[in-house]
Amino acid sequence: MSLVRSAGWPRPARRGARVAGGPSGSVSDELLGEFVVDLASVAAGMPMGETKVEAYRLLGRQAAGRGVALPTLVDLYLSTARRAWPQVPAVASDVTAAELRAIAGAVLGAIDEAVAAVCEGYQDARRMSVRAEEALRREFVDDLLTGTSDLALLVERAPMVGLRLEAEHVVLVVTGSRRFADGRAMVRDLEAALLAQATAGPDPDLLVATKHGQLVLVLPADHTALPLVTGRLSQEGTLTWRLAVSRPRSGAGGVRAGFDEARGALELAARIELPDQVVRVEDLLVYQVLGRDRELLRELVTTVLLPLQHARGGAAPLLQTLRVYFATGCVAVLTAAQLHLSVRAVTYRLERVQILTGRDPGDPEDRYVLETALRGADVLRWPQTPL
Repeated sequence: MSLVRSAGWPRPARRGARVAGGPSGSVSDELLGEFVVDLASVAAGMPMGETKVEAYRLLGRQAAGRGVALPTLVDLYLSTARRAWPQVPAVASDVTAAELRAIAGAVLGAIDEAVAAVCEGYQDARRMSVRAEEALRREFVDDLLTGTSDLALLVERAPMVGLRLEAEHVVLVVTGSRRFADGRAMVRDLEAALLAQATAGPDPDLLVATKHGQLVLVLPADHTALPLVTGRLSQEGTLTWRLAVSRPRSGAGGVRAGFDEARGALELAARIELPDQVVRVEDLLVYQVLGRDRELLRELVTTVLLPLQHARGGAAPLLQTLRVYFATGCVAVLTAAQLHLSVRAVTYRLERVQILTGRDPGDPEDRYVLETALRGADVLRWPQTPL
């Protein structure tokens, strides 16, 4: 109370200072510090000084740490100033109009300075808190996707980012003609849309992040978000993208395996020049099996398909005809329509395949060998790349 007495503050005004925080609900008047005393001091002609201003910055940081909303904090200060004004000793005494204007100007300036310092301290604390949260989130994402952290500890940390790793999840990885980065508008908008969709359920249970310039989404195995994701990506007019979906797995190890699996699928899809924008890992398993023994695969392609390079125009036209022929269920009419050829031209090409390879594309056993070798050629990128 010594500061109050030194400012000449009367007893009724001191009672007002103690309850000034009342109109702002449960906000403690401790967050006011010496605000009321300082107003009286300024009215008496004593400036606040930098030490006082720094004290208000500290009060702003304390308010942010307690979770007080900034509008509530500002309201506490302004309502306190309004209630205290009539009881300021210099105002309550007989003063001329000119003196009153001077006092009012000084007090309003002090209010402005104090509130500005409180807001500055509050915002500094919030920025530091956000940076700390972002750092923890990035550390968790790194540990989850590619780190070596203990898997059990990852399960404990997962609720911090809204995941329940005990459940089954799939991992979606998107690569694009532009790098994806945290904080980009598209990434923020997609996360907001997914969270809005998930709030209809009991728990959002999802993660949107970036890694190695790729967009990574961890979603519940039974999610229905794929159309939303592809739709948002398609809205980026200049963005060329491809998305891979992992197989469902549970646990932190499952998410990590799904991330590696989806990234591998993207690399394979690019290598075999797959036209699909959305690829599922299970659809590429046959290519992965073929690619595990590249020497044996090269021998298969050499033995079965290499003779096609002796055809007029090379092997490429015959390989394309085989791809479409097998994709249409071995229907020559549909093959001709897709290739914009006559049925006779398609039949001729298939006959050339049979003559050069010794295998009939219409025979089930020969078709299996030819189609397997054809997929192997895609993995090896033959005939673009020499065997």
